[in-house]
Amino acid sequence: MVKYIKYLALLDKVIGDSKTLNRVEFEKVYKENPIEIVLSAPVIFNDSFPLFRGRLAEDIGKNEDLSRPSTFSYVPLELNEKGLPRMGRANYKGQSIFYASEHIETNFKEISKESNIGDEAYMAKWVLKPNSNLHLYRAIPNWGVNETNDPNGIFTITIPEVVNSELGIYLKRLGYIIMSNEETGKYLGSSYIANCVYAANGVVKDSKENTIYADIHYDGIAYPSAIGNTDEVNIALKPEFVDKNLELECVIKGHLAPDMRSVQYEKIGINENGQIVWYTSRIDEDSITIIDTQYKNLLGDFVDVSKGQILDANNNTVKSKLAPFTQAIAFHREELFLGLANFVQMSIKESQTITKSSLEKTVPLRIIRGLEGWKLVDGHKSTPLSMAVYTITLKNQLKEISPDKVRE
Repeated sequence: MVKYIKYLALLDKVIGDSKTLNRVEFEKVYKENPIEIVLSAPVIFNDSFPLFRGRLAEDIGKNEDLSRPSTFSYVPLELNEKGLPRMGRANYKGQSIFYASEHIETNFKEISKESNIGDEAYMAKWVLKPNSNLHLYRAIPNWGVNETNDPNGIFTITIPEVVNSELGIYLKRLGYIIMSNEETGKYLGSSYIANCVYAANGVVKDSKENTIYADIHYDGIAYPSAIGNTDEVNIALKPEFVDKNLELECVIKGHLAPDMRSVQYEKIGINENGQIVWYTSRIDEDSITIIDTQYKNLLGDFVDVSKGQILDANNNTVKSKLAPFTQAIAFHREELFLGLANFVQMSIKESQTITKSSLEKTVPLRIIRGLEGWKLVDGHKSTPLSMAVYTITLKNQLKEISPDKVRE
């Protein structure tokens, strides 16, 4: 235990001061004085993969240009002297850090506690360039150091020799600081430890003091979502790494879904030669192809209409089972748009590169029209019909719009 006493004492002092000092007092003591901390070897990535970054529309100023990728990146460095951004889990007040998530399902309550279902929001997809040599510090929360955890968990340590050692105690204390959501001194300790990580360099040694990695550094920190699934990965990156190694691919504009984790697509901006060009999906009825039509009875079961006659509410024979389709389109344009929206969102979620041509594809959809007074007559048997279900294809056509239209 002697080996880690001084390191534990340093962490305990950080915890105590973060709860008793105000921000100015705390930063006066600590900001320019990083402490020694015990760090794991960096996790290194050279493969390309996407990162997702959300922004609430209300947080985007009127003077911010929606055609610039930087609008959906970290807070511009020139605003740091004005105290922006506010303090976060991995940044001081007035320190720009790029926050993003590994998954498109981002918990917007982590972005703003005041966010609500239906709020206007943007979800940007950034892509890490191949061979970027990304070095991440993997922050293990205090609950992650436990033998009973999933040994394959991203943020868990289950090795008994570590969990039950002085190192395990130290890692729990460090994880407590990084992941703490306590209101008293919130983010004072975590932002400080994050900056100790950013500033760290040196060597990594094993338990026998053998050097494993020499001249290490950290481009950012990976940590679990503080709200939601504990294996969901959030990442905080230094601006200089982002500028060199990340590229914006596209941005979805829409409203927060009921799950508060996704943005329901309405418009999309695609990075075309360094500028974001904005589009919305247009429903072209001429592109519709009907594949199949089925009818359901009042119990919701499909019925065989190959025999007998279909009569509408006025007892007129429906000569074609496609007859009500035109009306269905008129009644359900929102349903058609939602079908296209789901296609766009799934395309972005997948690893494929998003371009205008990649999204202008024919999409299979189902559309439903409720029926009242309709029935299937087969001899003396009459079966009331509740709905017509159409399986169709519809081409997703993108219409270019101005940045001003995006805000509407």
